[in-house]
Amino acid sequence: MRRLLKLQTWTLRGTTAADASFVLLAATLIVPVMLFAGASWLAYGETQRQYEERLGRTLDLLYVGARATFETQQLVVSNVLSIIDDLSNSEIRQHEARLHERLKHLIHKLPQVEDVFILDREGRPLVAANVFPIPPNVTAADRPYFMAHRDDRQDRYVSETFRSRIKSTDIFQYSERRQAPDGAFDGVVLVAIPPTYFGKLFEQAAGADNYTTSLVRADGEVLARHPTPGGTTKFAPSSKFMQAIAASPASGIYNTSQSGIDGIARTVAYRKLPDLPVYVAVGVASDLVREAWMHRMGTHLLFGLPATVALFALALLASRRAASQAEALDRLREEQIRRASVEESLRQSQKMTAVGQLTAGIAHDFNNLLTGIGGAIEMVGRRVPQPTPEVVRFLDLARTGVSRAATLTQRMLAFARQQPLQIEPVDANRLVTGMSELLRRTLGETVQIETVLSGGLWRATADPAQLEAAVLNLAINARDAMPGGGTLTIETANAHLDDAYAAANAEVTPGQFVMIAVSDTGTGMDQQTIARAFEPFFTTKERGQGTGLGLSMTYGYIKQIGGHLKIYSEVGHGSTVKVYLPRTQAEAATQTDLSAAVSVAPGAGPVVLVVEDDPVVREFAVAACRECGCTVHEAGDGEQALRLLDKHGDIALLFTDVGLPGGMNGRQLAGAAVARRPDLKVLYMTGYTANAIVHHGVIDAGVNFLGKPFSVSALAAKIKGMGF
Repeated sequence: MRRLLKLQTWTLRGTTAADASFVLLAATLIVPVMLFAGASWLAYGETQRQYEERLGRTLDLLYVGARATFETQQLVVSNVLSIIDDLSNSEIRQHEARLHERLKHLIHKLPQVEDVFILDREGRPLVAANVFPIPPNVTAADRPYFMAHRDDRQDRYVSETFRSRIKSTDIFQYSERRQAPDGAFDGVVLVAIPPTYFGKLFEQAAGADNYTTSLVRADGEVLARHPTPGGTTKFAPSSKFMQAIAASPASGIYNTSQSGIDGIARTVAYRKLPDLPVYVAVGVASDLVREAWMHRMGTHLLFGLPATVALFALALLASRRAASQAEALDRLREEQIRRASVEESLRQSQKMTAVGQLTAGIAHDFNNLLTGIGGAIEMVGRRVPQPTPEVVRFLDLARTGVSRAATLTQRMLAFARQQPLQIEPVDANRLVTGMSELLRRTLGETVQIETVLSGGLWRATADPAQLEAAVLNLAINARDAMPGGGTLTIETANAHLDDAYAAANAEVTPGQFVMIAVSDTGTGMDQQTIARAFEPFFTTKERGQGTGLGLSMTYGYIKQIGGHLKIYSEVGHGSTVKVYLPRTQAEAATQTDLSAAVSVAPGAGPVVLVVEDDPVVREFAVAACRECGCTVHEAGDGEQALRLLDKHGDIALLFTDVGLPGGMNGRQLAGAAVARRPDLKVLYMTGYTANAIVHHGVIDAGVNFLGKPFSVSALAAKIKGMGF
């Protein structure tokens, strides 16, 4: 009995040990398999989420680019409508050559614009930017976009991709409806867009991730895509894309087992552009997600198989994965913040560039108008021998108005980076010291001025007059921020901006700079005010106490010469504006005073040939030359000027505008004239930098230049300075 009981006990113990061994053995297989299966499931979900996040970031980037592109088209159309605002269709056709040149100049630096066309109410093209003359018997009356504007009275329209009848290239178009003063349909203004522009943009965004990127109309028509589709270019009404935008019109994400374009299963994210029936879509193939997941799990499996350390290895792997995921998440957050900063800088830069181009065109026209108005006022003043006090008062009021308008125009050009600059080496210490008395008179007794000038200061590259205006603007802003008085500190120093600083600040090139810092003890600014401080016409002053162009003018000028501007401020603790000027190795030039009045006896001046296409400006220029004692001949374009030059051998000075009609600008005219008459001297006049004698904002070396608007005394000083 005892032996039987002992045998049964041994048997039970043996069974329990075997079961435990079996359980442990099974556990060494099942637990790793279960953990691996769970990890695989989690990894697949994580991989899917990572691809969707990358998909969203890529969509954000493309959305910003596409939106900026269409906003550019809208600005172009707005500019075109302003150019032809007062012209009828017959007048547009009559002035085709001149309008063609203006449209061509408007878009020549815009790669996203293939061409601009203006159509009449019958669909016939009147003028184009890149086609001259318009071929006869071409009509767009049968084009869907034209019928949409004419018949459906649509104000805006984005066409399908089609082949142009004039240029035989594939394009799609953004167009807007023209209407007569009575509201009737009067034609169409359209901007031709090359799909290849979006193709390049999409290709750069897709990179090595093998994403598909598309620009699609709301009706499913594919306008641009990367990679280029080989077959169908329109989504069917029953496709996943059309179903998705019907359910969620603004934005969304969906999965499709078979794309309507190339038949590949994808995850697709899309977003609609504002006010346009156009979507930006980005897709990633489902096979790529599975391959990435399988590659990841294959790596885990390769290093996780040893059964003897399965639990330890899995625990270690889990801990390492957690650390790796946290680090990867931190990097993703940093990348997201960096991309958001870059996108914001891109949007701000594009906005400032677009506004600057519009501002420059307006300022150019105003300079011509102010030249005629100011010249007429000056001539009236010179021809009234003994004016009454009332006449003197009204003339002074008119001169003051013209002067203020000219100053405002110069500020607009400075913001647009279109003012002509005479760049030379500048000693910033000498400039600040020379401005001390001017600043004390301007800022008043309640503001104490302190200067901290650095020894061994480098020479800076700048236009001295514009730099003085910039420092004065900053000082006046600082004074306005200290209504109860305070301390204004102007400091100079050598500075080096490294790659890290350049990467964190838009439009900054690393290198050596000369810094001028203007600090105040005033009210300071919050971050929202700092972000908008350089925008044109933005001001925190009361209505009527400021134009809002001071800081924007300073910003435009400093950027034009390759410098940098940075604001540091805290509410209640004052502000500091640091101006960084590029360093130069040349020595600072000695300033020459040309402000003294110059008088020329009648008949003592040279024989002058005045060339100007604007009749008002030409008439004043002729009268001003005669006031300077010159004998004057006048011409409206280059061909007429050359004929007069051949006819009159005594002409000693060519006084010409830079922008001339007829295919020959002022620089080309001067070259042809000097080739015939090597002893001929040339004096240019212009109102902004987008011309032949100014490059990158700087007047060419050896060029005699007079900016619009100008006075008789300024012209006389210039003529005398040229040796006459």
